[in-house]
Amino acid sequence: MLLTIQTLFNDANVVQAIIDRVLQRGLDKIYWQQYLKFRRTTTRVFKDYLGTVTGVVAGSINSRYGEKPIRERKSLGSGYGEIAYLGDAYQIDVERLSELQDLIDKYNEAKTADQVAVMNEIVQFITDDYRQVILAPHKRMDIVVGSLLMTGSATVKNKDNADGIELLDIDLPFHFITPTTAQVYDDSKQYFISYLQKKLADLQPQFGKFEKMIMSRGTFIKNIVGSVEFGETFKMILPSQQFSIATGLITSKMASDVLNGVGLPSIEIKEDYVEEQDGTNKQIYADNRITLLRSDDLGWMRHHTPYEATDPVEGRTYRPVGNDNGQMLISNYRDKNGRYMEYTAEWIPQIAAPNKIVNLNLETLNA
Repeated sequence: MLLTIQTLFNDANVVQAIIDRVLQRGLDKIYWQQYLKFRRTTTRVFKDYLGTVTGVVAGSINSRYGEKPIRERKSLGSGYGEIAYLGDAYQIDVERLSELQDLIDKYNEAKTADQVAVMNEIVQFITDDYRQVILAPHKRMDIVVGSLLMTGSATVKNKDNADGIELLDIDLPFHFITPTTAQVYDDSKQYFISYLQKKLADLQPQFGKFEKMIMSRGTFIKNIVGSVEFGETFKMILPSQQFSIATGLITSKMASDVLNGVGLPSIEIKEDYVEEQDGTNKQIYADNRITLLRSDDLGWMRHHTPYEATDPVEGRTYRPVGNDNGQMLISNYRDKNGRYMEYTAEWIPQIAAPNKIVNLNLETLNA
């Protein structure tokens, strides 16, 4: 068979082999998958139950022949979720296509026995292009889920529109707390850990026990390490590590050991970044926020069958990206301006019990 760029990008077996190679090699770390799992929805707008029954009321004890009292089942708040449309088309530059053509010429000129090795070179060459395309929607959802976790809201605007039309706007009913200076400071000294201990004791009857608190490193340094009582507690619980607090060599593991010792949740420091389309790195988890979680199992990334799967653009072939990538599809096409690699996906994060997540807004305090 004479191999060409056209057959390479449109041959089902070759494209599937490349996608499989990308998935086998592994993608960059996908941050949202720490908290959510894929779950299909058959409609683009779906019922969203805000909460789960976590505090179950104790059952009644009756006499042997007594009539059982009728109780109302604990109700859940509800709303609606709507799938977001994800997609980009990436143009492959001429220089890269020229390099690819050189490899294709090498394949066509090789003996049959040598063609397997050359085909491996070709697959290896374009694997990174596919990897970028496969990762793109995951990285967008990293930003969205990170924003939801730290602020309870996420907004994405259409940058191609001068009016900045919002394509995605989510607000979650977290339990928000805004500490004041008077509650945390005394004589210009910060007692944030004491404030946390008291606040968690107040929250426990309603929200239960929190497993962890997530925050950026800046928030960790300013509000945890910067708390007056942290140093004394640190020296008391970890005497062999006293040098660490003086030199700033404190890890989240050390801090968690200290806070666990005084009844507070473990700390998880978030230092994750995603590269935006303009080349800048965006910090996923906001500063001046602390989110209290009871577990990492927060809900689902709901996905819907893309429209192109049922009504494809004429002349294009769409390939699924594995079995656990939310029905994402990839296609390749050529027009008068060049050759493109395109993905399409329909996803939206669904936090199952946002009313059981507590968020501390420290922006006023840290100002």
